Amino acid sequence: MTAHVLFAAEPSVSAGDTRSAVLIGFLLVVVASLFACLLLGPQREEAESFYVGRRRDKPLRNSLALAGDYVSSATVVGTAGTVALMGFDGLFVAGSTLAALGVLHLLAGPLRARGRFTLADVFADRAPGTAVRVTAAVVTLLVCLLYLVVQLSAVALVTAQLLGLETVGAQRAIAVMTGVLITCATAVGGMRGATALQTAKSVVVLVALTLVVGALLTRFGGNPAGLLDAAESNNGAGPAYFRPGLLQQSNPSASWGLDFVGLQLSIVLGAAVMPHVLMRLHATPGPAAARRSVRGALLVVGAVLVLTVLIGLGTAATVGGEKLAAVSPGGTGALMLTTGTLAGGPGTTWGAVLFVLVATAVFATSLAVIAGITLTASAAIGHDLYRHALRRADGQDKGVELGTARWGAVAVSAAGMTLTYAALAWNMQMFSWVALALAASSLLPALVYSLHWSRFTERGLLWTLAGGAALVLVLQVFTPVVSGLPSSLLPGYDFAWLPLQSVAPLTVPAGFALGWLGSVVGGGTPGGGAGVGQAAGDRAGDDDAEVRDVGDVVRP
Repeated sequence: MTAHVLFAAEPSVSAGDTRSAVLIGFLLVVVASLFACLLLGPQREEAESFYVGRRRDKPLRNSLALAGDYVSSATVVGTAGTVALMGFDGLFVAGSTLAALGVLHLLAGPLRARGRFTLADVFADRAPGTAVRVTAAVVTLLVCLLYLVVQLSAVALVTAQLLGLETVGAQRAIAVMTGVLITCATAVGGMRGATALQTAKSVVVLVALTLVVGALLTRFGGNPAGLLDAAESNNGAGPAYFRPGLLQQSNPSASWGLDFVGLQLSIVLGAAVMPHVLMRLHATPGPAAARRSVRGALLVVGAVLVLTVLIGLGTAATVGGEKLAAVSPGGTGALMLTTGTLAGGPGTTWGAVLFVLVATAVFATSLAVIAGITLTASAAIGHDLYRHALRRADGQDKGVELGTARWGAVAVSAAGMTLTYAALAWNMQMFSWVALALAASSLLPALVYSLHWSRFTERGLLWTLAGGAALVLVLQVFTPVVSGLPSSLLPGYDFAWLPLQSVAPLTVPAGFALGWLGSVVGGGTPGGGAGVGQAAGDRAGDDDAEVRDVGDVVRP
């Protein structure tokens, strides 16, 4: 997506003025984010305050924050592009994104009852031990690192394009600067700072997308049927636009629709158990509050997705599928291209205001998600690896744990920035599919078994976490995402014998099978006894709201 496509200058306001306004908007977001994190940082130097804040936020705030954690720039920008290019299949992707929150709702109550800060706490409730905690922390860090690369690359690409900076060097500089800023904000603000960012981000995104859809419907006289007719006429695929199959054509080597199933499986099951989303549930007062937060987030995310789908259809109707594919092959430019064509384009005063607002919302979306990912990774390092696995921090030394968590945030961010710096010229889609498949194939089976199967053993837990993750990493190497296609990570090579973009159709059942097999062979003892006591002790100091919810604890 080139800058001259986005900034079609009109006499009223120049493209340079619009870019300057975009830059000012970005700087305001950064300054406001840092100020909020400084102001709302932990009032006491305690790990609990840093990881989960006060656990007393109102349901609306929790819902907005959870939606802010869940809705990434890929959701906003990617879904609009997928709908614009793929029609019906794009609508299916949007539905899968929402369905993931339905899966999360099923897990929210028991997960909040069992855990204290991290996923490893939930698993330790089933099988307390160093091996389980270390394995869970490593898988969490791996998922967080891969998803951090996706978010850093997204904010670098979008910001560079909006500012007219087309070089990879400029994108790398933006990725590094963004990573440094968010690392500082997260290390200072902790969960309360992240909550402020995510809540504000949800509101800004809803307002920006609503204005775009309003301008879009105004162009068609407020008639959604006219919008649909124009989308079918101008999308470039004709009547096939509203029939399934266009997304499948993007990977013709895949057979019998398994690739499409795999993509949806990754979204529905993987997005539901992303570590930074699950950690948000631990910031709620109790199990009932966690479920209420997910229900509220369902409404917010549903509204965002409906608006995004309408924008995708509007892109097909006003910009056209062929033009979008020419300037943005993956469709990621759909949102900004559509915004640029409305209200007279970004060269007019109203068009410039709308354009800057949407650009700022996309930028804020990436920052909020990056903050949540960084905080989750820091908790895995400070709480799981340092305090419990190394047993270096006890009740008298929690300040050291907090310091370790903050330095952990710096280390993970540095690793993410380094990988993003090297990988910006690659196909970023691979990192997203691997992160989602890892979560769906490793974390999801472990959670389902830990929360609902009384015979689940420590061995089964380890086999699920380690085995599921290993299968994803190995099998993904042999997919077209890595080699065999011009868009692959290594386009000059071809060792792709597995015709799938996401390996989830194979690895998700394998993850569940490994958990079952590890639990029924070898004479392992079912977990649950000591872990339940440990979790109850950890929760004893929580506020009254959580004590009232103790009846929501689900015993397997």
